[in-house]
Amino acid sequence: MKYLPLVWAGIWRNPARAVLMALQTICAFALFGLLQGLASSVHEFIANSHRNRLYVNSSVSTQDPLPIAMRARIEKLAGVERVNERAMFMGMYQKPGAGVLIMGTQPEDFFSVIDEMRVSKDAIAATRAMRSAAIVGRFAMDQYGWKIGDRIVLQTPVPRKDGSRDWAFDIVGVFDVPVRPRDARFVVANYDYVNEARLINRDTADLFVVKITDPEAGPTVSLAIDNAFANSPHETRTQSEADLLTAQLQRAADLDYIVTGVIGAVFFALLFSTGALMMQAIRERRPELAVLKTLGFSDRKVMMLILTEATVFCLAAASIGLAIATLLQPFARQRFTLATMPAIVLVAGVVFAVLLALIGGAVPAWRGLRLQVVDALAGR
Repeated sequence: MKYLPLVWAGIWRNPARAVLMALQTICAFALFGLLQGLASSVHEFIANSHRNRLYVNSSVSTQDPLPIAMRARIEKLAGVERVNERAMFMGMYQKPGAGVLIMGTQPEDFFSVIDEMRVSKDAIAATRAMRSAAIVGRFAMDQYGWKIGDRIVLQTPVPRKDGSRDWAFDIVGVFDVPVRPRDARFVVANYDYVNEARLINRDTADLFVVKITDPEAGPTVSLAIDNAFANSPHETRTQSEADLLTAQLQRAADLDYIVTGVIGAVFFALLFSTGALMMQAIRERRPELAVLKTLGFSDRKVMMLILTEATVFCLAAASIGLAIATLLQPFARQRFTLATMPAIVLVAGVVFAVLLALIGGAVPAWRGLRLQVVDALAGR
């Protein structure tokens, strides 16, 4: 600790250069924290997916509907606890941009399979008593100012048999998603009501969600479902929730490749710029380092002072950058319904800061080690 004032004085010997180096380091680590935090949160989200759910789609395309009659055959397979069909389409409330997803399903089965959602038994019972009944997510309720008892009309691209594209629903309940509140933004309606009223794709479902009794038997049950419809007009592709989320992510973008590429480019540029600025700083301070050696500082101690200076500077700047990323992470969490900043990202940031300091300060430290007092004081 007795050398800390000397280290701190060395960092701020040239304030303009110190501020420039600090800003570029802070920006680099803030970007690292945001991107790596996003990627780690996505992987954590996928890793924590429900292993007792399987998603059955058409093997041709996720847009290819499946006959509703397939449900009865899936229910008879060993290891299947419950099956829930979904017929989904988008609706618009009053004005463009006010979109809400409509999900035609069996509400009781739906909330049994997706058991992390919270809904009252009275609301589910009300959907059995009224065909046009709907249970709406709390986020959508708050967003559009709806309340239980309202009758809402949504404009959709799906035509009804009467030629209208307006779909009316009576709100009989509300559901919550405690873990990810923003996910509660769609309408759960009776499949029979939707199926009988629509003009096209009647008696079909976009997919089936299967709840299995043993999560460890997921691959076996998936294979049994696909084998049951092999060589039929409607072959299936059954995936676990984790596999489905991974596939959807890969269709959007290769997140790991993008994050690795951006972070690698940023740190590569930062390493060169930091190394160049530190080299310049050591060249300017050669007489001062020579004086230290004259006063009795050994070559090794001078080298350690330079490396300590680089490490303290990089750790301080990196800490500020990671703190900024942590503060900004809640905005990404609200947008993408992801977890908080993983601790491993902060640890990795500290490790990268130390490596950056050691690599960037290696050459200046070596020059400090090899510095000759006579040559330095003579300006050679």
